[in-house]
Amino acid sequence: MTHSEIEAFFSICRHKNITKAAEELYITQSSLSTRLKTLEDTLGCPLLIRGKGKREITLTAQGQDFYDLALQYRDVMEKMSAVGHSTSANLRVSAIDSVGNYLLPPVLERFLKNYPHIRLSLQEMEAEATCLSILHGKTDLAFSTAKVETDQIVATPFLSEPFALICSADSPYMGTVPLEAVNPRNEVYIRWSADFEFWHRNTFGAEALSQIQLDIMGQIELFVSQPGKWTLVPQSVAQQLSTSAELRQCTPGFSVPNRSLYLLRHRDSAETVTIHSFLNTLRDVLQERQTEGLLL
Repeated sequence: MTHSEIEAFFSICRHKNITKAAEELYITQSSLSTRLKTLEDTLGCPLLIRGKGKREITLTAQGQDFYDLALQYRDVMEKMSAVGHSTSANLRVSAIDSVGNYLLPPVLERFLKNYPHIRLSLQEMEAEATCLSILHGKTDLAFSTAKVETDQIVATPFLSEPFALICSADSPYMGTVPLEAVNPRNEVYIRWSADFEFWHRNTFGAEALSQIQLDIMGQIELFVSQPGKWTLVPQSVAQQLSTSAELRQCTPGFSVPNRSLYLLRHRDSAETVTIHSFLNTLRDVLQERQTEGLLL
């Protein structure tokens, strides 16, 4: 089996779709199918279930076993590629508050465990400060809700996630909550992005001011756990908040635009082994957590 065959298998697992996987690898669907068939012939077993009428490709039992082993193979290959590079490699990451607090922790934990020779620097920054840091060569990767595209900065979409409604455990809200049931006055308002702010004004009105407007992500649970309070949070934030016994997760019975997150980099920066390893770790952790809307 070859590296390209294993990467083809990974791509299909990520997208659960032959067409999207072929587009990611910049090859034809027939070439991708050939790589997969060669891999399955080498192993002597089918790896994927792609029967008629199925919208998504799924793994066979052997396919799941091979996927777990392939993850180990990729980690070993990345570590082998790093031999000869600086033993004190650096990675400088900037992120907005909610990403740094709720999305990245498990990614960073695994990354540091798998690549102990890499020195990681993590900073909390908003869009303007992030762009300056990238331009001055002080940030390698940045996570932002702002799609910044300039001659020197490129923004790659990596996550488009739905919103959940989080409320106190003693709240009357349960299941799917209709718009007319929520009281804007009791909302703990968080400006997740410019798009979210625009939607919020159009939905609740510019004068529907909540009692609490919050910018510090670490205080969400403190305020939402108060009787009658509720808030709208992206799914990655809801996953962690919903583990609290004082909070309950519900589904908005009204349309809320997804929060889009972008990965910002300098246009001329090379994708080093360190950056490649971090992005693979990010993708793997989000897939394991079954995070919706992964695009990277």
